[in-house]
Amino acid sequence: MSPSSGYNTFYVQTGSVLNRGLELALGYNNTWDKFSWSTNYTLSANKNKIQELVRDWKNPLTGEIVNKDRLDVGGLADAHFILTEGGTLGDLYSIYDLQRDSNGNIYIDQNGNINAERASNPIKLGSVFPKANMAWRNDFSWKNFNLGFMLSARFGGIVYSATQAIMDRYGVSEASAIARDNGGVVVNGGDLVDAEKWYTTIGKSSGIAQYYTYSATNVRLQEASLGYTFSKAQLWGVGEATISIVGRNLWMIYNKAPFDPETVATTGNYYQGIDYFMVPNTRNIGFNVKLKF
Repeated sequence: MSPSSGYNTFYVQTGSVLNRGLELALGYNNTWDKFSWSTNYTLSANKNKIQELVRDWKNPLTGEIVNKDRLDVGGLADAHFILTEGGTLGDLYSIYDLQRDSNGNIYIDQNGNINAERASNPIKLGSVFPKANMAWRNDFSWKNFNLGFMLSARFGGIVYSATQAIMDRYGVSEASAIARDNGGVVVNGGDLVDAEKWYTTIGKSSGIAQYYTYSATNVRLQEASLGYTFSKAQLWGVGEATISIVGRNLWMIYNKAPFDPETVATTGNYYQGIDYFMVPNTRNIGFNVKLKF
């Protein structure tokens, strides 16, 4: 832009993203004498596709024609979100890799060292967006007792842990301890690399992202409650009272990532799925009293 304007850049409104999704719900409830059961299942999925970024845009000041089929919007350290035509808004790439020989194996020099270098082409790790989300809730009651629980699940997507990388680099993680006990890390199908040399290299900065990328699929017991309702007859005709114990985020049934994939530092577009010393997720147990007059 012209220096007299006081600005050196400006934003261009462009691009086209197609979103397609579905949401399904199925429910059932019934009562058998003094026992009742209510169940509800939901499944949702969404897929987005970048159809176009910048095509034939004309700079109003210079007349230059600009075309872009990819855009690096940053991320954390060497893990970048890169938008490409045909890709998604959540595609995460690594811009660094270990140095390799002509056969594609990790290069180990005569002193047993390995080295990291900028990748000739960014390495696609996957999308941080899930393929689908599911929830299944059940509520049971018998006489004055009631029991409820909800299972939730996320399927697909990836997450990246800079926390794990930094812990590895300083040798304070379980993975680095196991490697020391085993005498090193086996690579290339049989070569042994010293544990310290391996982890200080792949854990540099905030880690070479492909070594710290995990599946975000997880299944958990999201909520459970157990309660008892005191009837009017039991409370001298004044009203009803329900006393319950309620727990949330009680049990992670399945999870391969070293942190809770649903815990995010921000809901911004280009930092989702990244763990950088976030506070661990918590289990909550509470006591609930409901009065009805």
